[in-house]
Amino acid sequence: MAVKGVFASDQNIQGTRKGDFASALLQIDPTGSAPLLALSSGMESIGAVDVVVHWFEENHISGRDTITNNATTGTTLVFGDGTSYVAGTILLIETTGEYVYIESITGSSATVKRGLGGTTNTSINGSSTAVPCQRIATAYEEGSAKPTSVANIGYPRFNYMQNFRNAWDVTGTAKVVEYHTGNLVAKNKRDAALFHAEDMERAVIWGKKDIGVMNAKPFRLMDGILSQITTNVTAQSTNVEWDDLDGFLQTIFEKNIKGKPNERIAFCGNTVISVINKIARLEGTIDIAVGQTDFGLEVNKWRTPYGSVTLMTHPLMNESPLWTKDLMVLHPGAIRTRWLRRTMEDNYDKDGTRAGADADFGVLTSEMCVEYRAEVTGGLYTGIDTAVVTS
Repeated sequence: MAVKGVFASDQNIQGTRKGDFASALLQIDPTGSAPLLALSSGMESIGAVDVVVHWFEENHISGRDTITNNATTGTTLVFGDGTSYVAGTILLIETTGEYVYIESITGSSATVKRGLGGTTNTSINGSSTAVPCQRIATAYEEGSAKPTSVANIGYPRFNYMQNFRNAWDVTGTAKVVEYHTGNLVAKNKRDAALFHAEDMERAVIWGKKDIGVMNAKPFRLMDGILSQITTNVTAQSTNVEWDDLDGFLQTIFEKNIKGKPNERIAFCGNTVISVINKIARLEGTIDIAVGQTDFGLEVNKWRTPYGSVTLMTHPLMNESPLWTKDLMVLHPGAIRTRWLRRTMEDNYDKDGTRAGADADFGVLTSEMCVEYRAEVTGGLYTGIDTAVVTS
């Protein structure tokens, strides 16, 4: 398991993570302000050779369509799309239970055989209200000619590499003064590392892609995960019911990544945790026994018929009154970090002798971006503020 008790998508065992900055965070400060970056050490991570990275998004072709013409009991059906249907496709008309067989199709207009498999040829009128139909399978006669080929055509996505830099410094005087915090150089180095991790964490989640020039030099910002999730985005005005969250998660669990467990991890603020626990209290029953000394609920996993979501409070999401009401649900198998330059330290700890400067200093530099592939497997639910009982 990549990160014990959290997710299994990477299928690595504990201790096999690469010795990178993210894995160091996980080992040293697992509950710090950059949990997603730390957990990414157990997710897929690869190098890059350019400041722009590309990947292809490819969604499953749905077999569902609609009939839009007044077909009555005739043999011509016009579909709303029809691009995934070919001659030899068997369809189920959802409203009537009739099976039809596509004999030929041009564009969205098909000639069909009605009443297949002993079903009844029932009048269809999709001219005013489209009639849904569902692909069942394809079937061909013996010695048939080559069928028309169908393929997914992926669409390209890209992100820019962002250059992160954080520095530490200590004057010669400060180095010889005694502090309650111990070695001041070690403390400042650690502080710089934590600030470095937090900067990357914020960009990995909330970053917005941009490119331009700063101080006559190339300047790039990356898209964070939330900018890359566009399909499952829900905004709530105030009251949230069980059915609201249940429907949101049902949509997210409809799609999975080939070869990965259908699992999710959710980051949220304290307001979301409070609302979910209150929903559980309002919708459930609490029994209190005589002599009981503990009371309350502690819900950190939301179980649904479609799948379970592990809930984690993200400290940075509690900084803003808006973010604390957000629920960010992610598929760990969809996240991949890309590194042009892995985290390195340019260390000038020379006891105040470097270039005559009476100070020591160092700089942490990382150049990376994040990909959220198969974005339909993730989602963002905003504005979770008040819990109410399902009516």
